[in-house]
Amino acid sequence: MGILSVDLLITLQILPVFFSNCLFLALYDSVILLKHVVLLLSRSKSTRGQWRRMLTSEGMRCIWKSFLLDAYKQVKLGEDAPNSRVVPVSSPEGGDTAGNDAQEKTADGTECHLLDFASPERPLVVNFGSAT
Repeated sequence: MGILSVDLLITLQILPVFFSNCLFLALYDSVILLKHVVLLLSRSKSTRGQWRRMLTSEGMRCIWKSFLLDAYKQVKLGEDAPNSRVVPVSSPEGGDTAGNDAQEKTADGTECHLLDFASPERPLVVNFGSAT
């Protein structure tokens, strides 16, 4: 299957959900507009409230891009995990905390991958810290 046919297939799968989201936003906008008009008509003095539309071209582009990102993601449920490149970090004391062959291989600065640290005896726990 060519890349063009894969893109077409993904687009055809996304379109119904995309249009249903747009329909929901249009219905939401119409209800809010109706509520806004009723409030304006029920009061003798005019109130100038701010009404923001939900269904805009920018919003539709964001929805479409989010569906495309979801369709093209690498990780799929039930399939093999991606084997991304990682940078091994030694412990603050300088010792090897894991005792793993993967860390010994990378001591000289060679490339390593995430699944190099996995072993069948224990689960692989990855901590994405935010110490930046």
